[in-house]
Amino acid sequence: MKILAIVESPHQGNTLNIAKAMAETAPMDIVSVADAPNYNLKDYDIVGFGSGIYAGKHDRKLLKLVNSFCDEKAYAFVFSTSGTGGIEYNKGLINLLEKKNKTVLGSFACKGLDKFFILKLFGGTNKGRPNEQDFKDARIFILDVMKKYEEVR
Repeated sequence: MKILAIVESPHQGNTLNIAKAMAETAPMDIVSVADAPNYNLKDYDIVGFGSGIYAGKHDRKLLKLVNSFCDEKAYAFVFSTSGTGGIEYNKGLINLLEKKNKTVLGSFACKGLDKFFILKLFGGTNKGRPNEQDFKDARIFILDVMKKYEEVR
């Protein structure tokens, strides 16, 4: 099984660190949105999409990339980090992937260091996040995604 994670994590590196934790458990390559066009997504069984959440949505570069995809059937997962850690923010990207005929095998979210706007003056919120428990949860999540893939393919 081959897995690719496309990650846009330009600010604190929170989402990239979650992807790296997943890669400790899964056969996964990690690439940035900018480098993703250099990869043939058909070479992968599952493609993950992750970024921080900005104004309730995944990074616009990631959304633009997904919007450019063809409607060929494929398997995917979604992940994010945010100030609240809310999984509900993943729904927009999930919907976009499903419109592109992608089967979403799972969704993961956790808190991340947030230094947006006024929070920066105070050193941010969620210091120390993602933490070891978040990384453990991410590793469990990717194992579950792999299991679901085996069940549905």
